[in-house]
Order: sequence, then C-alpha cells, then structure tokens
Amino acid sequence: MKALDSLRIFVTTLRKGSLSAAARSLSLSPATISRRISALEEELGVQLVDRTSRNLKVTEAGKAFLARAEVVLEAMAEAEEAARSSKLLPEGRLRIHSRTQIGLRVIAPLLPRFARRHPDIQLEFELSEHPVNLVEQDFDIDIRTGESNDSSFVIKRLLSSDEVLVASPSFMKVHKRIHHPRDLTQVRCLTYRREHEATTWKYIDEQGEQQVLVIQGVLSSNNGELLRLAAIGGMGIALLSEPTVRSCIQDGTLVRLLPEHRFAVRAFSNGIYAVFRQSRTLPLKVRAFVDFMADALREGDAR
Repeated sequence: MKALDSLRIFVTTLRKGSLSAAARSLSLSPATISRRISALEEELGVQLVDRTSRNLKVTEAGKAFLARAEVVLEAMAEAEEAARSSKLLPEGRLRIHSRTQIGLRVIAPLLPRFARRHPDIQLEFELSEHPVNLVEQDFDIDIRTGESNDSSFVIKRLLSSDEVLVASPSFMKVHKRIHHPRDLTQVRCLTYRREHEATTWKYIDEQGEQQVLVIQGVLSSNNGELLRLAAIGGMGIALLSEPTVRSCIQDGTLVRLLPEHRFAVRAFSNGIYAVFRQSRTLPLKVRAFVDFMADALREGDAR
C-alpha cells in the first residue's frame, strides 16, 4: 500500500496546489509531503513537479503520470468500497457542500434523523455561496438548486420547487396595491446579487408568455438566508425558493404575493438536486444520504 500512498500524496498535492494545503488535508508535514514526492520521482527516474517557481508547477511527465495515477486511485477506491459494501452498512466520512440557505432551511433539520439511522457515517457539512468542484475540493455530494447539464456527474432531483414572492404582513399593510407583477418595479425589493448582472425577475403572464422585470433592489445579497430575514423584518419583497420559506408562510411570518403567477430568477424548472461523482460502485454512504434526503423531502412536500 506504500506505492498507493505515494500516488495519493502526489495527486492530493497537485489538486490542492501547494505542499502546505496537501499537508493539512493529509495530516502530514510539508516536509514529509516533499520527501515522498522526491522519493517517487527518484523511483520513476523523472521529474514530476518543478520546484524552481514559487508555486508548484507540474512537468509534462508529471501531467502524464497524474492522469494515470488518478485512474489507479479511483479504481482502488471502488475496490475498497466494493469490499466495504459486503458489510451492507454505510460508514465513513461523508463530505457535503450546499448553498447556505438550502443547507440551513431544508437539509439541516433532517440531519439528526439521518444520523440516528446511520450512526457509522461521520458528516462534514460545508455551506457557501460559491459553486464547488467535487473532485478538486474532495466533496462527495453537492446540494444545488436549478438544473444542470454536467454529464460528468450524477444528478438526482431531491425535491421540485418553485420560487415565490414573499413579504412580511407589516410590509403588506403599507403596500396594498400590488396586483400585478409589473407593480414590483415600484416597491422595495430584496434581490439575490449575481456578479456583473442586472437583477431581473421573470414571470409567466396571462397568455402564458415569459416576461422580464428589471428590479432595483433596496437590498441585494449573495445569501438567500439574509434576504429571508430582511423580508421577515419588513424591509421589502424577496423572491426565494419555496421550501426555504414554507414554514414562514405557514406560521404567518411571511405572506406569499401574487400566487396566481409563476416567478423565477433564471429558470422556471427549479428544484433541489444532489450532485455526485459517477462510479461503477456507488459508495453506500453516498447512496444512503441521497436516498434518505429524497424520501424525507418527498414526505415533507406531500404534507
């Protein structure tokens, strides 16, 4: 297994981009990482990494070796998973990434139930507002909203969802004259910020045609949870994923506006998806999490 350890150290170092980052990921010292790569180069008789520059730079021989090393490690991971699967019990570390609001409002409430059902799985859950690379950042699953056409990953819909307009009851007492989507351009709105893009909301009109509204928000943020809290505080109208505000609508904290229209920020075919790597032997821990979430969210959607 020492040869495989050397391959893993080499691949991890190049994925992380530095000796120190690889050392933190592998719980080794940078000196040990450097020594193991040097030993691998000596064994192969070629230079894999150019250390003359400030940053790590892979050589042509290193690029060729890296491609094959990743295949070997993937095959070994599948072999190990096949052996573990014979025990029929999901176990091990499961790294998950999600956008902040979906993670907090939709996924997090279900985690205690999942943990009770699968006590041998150790969860690492990271929230951010940025897309992640599953391979480079070593995540098993990414929870995403909106459809994806990335054929290099498996994409499973966990829940269908629409985007809905919401505001606080106190806000609506003051702004009673919102009868049509066009009225939204004249009131205070809370918008999700996307870099270098004008804020637009789409809606389906009475003839079934898509229309676009240019929205000038009084608050913009790249965090949906912040927008939800601002809407609850009476700051304005927000367009948010329905599962993230469902409980607020049910308890009266937020009011849904113009329910006869469908709205969207980008696409009307919205949903919450689990994205994970393709593998001939899907790890039991990944299958357990994805199946559990799909079932639990479907049950919640039916109630």
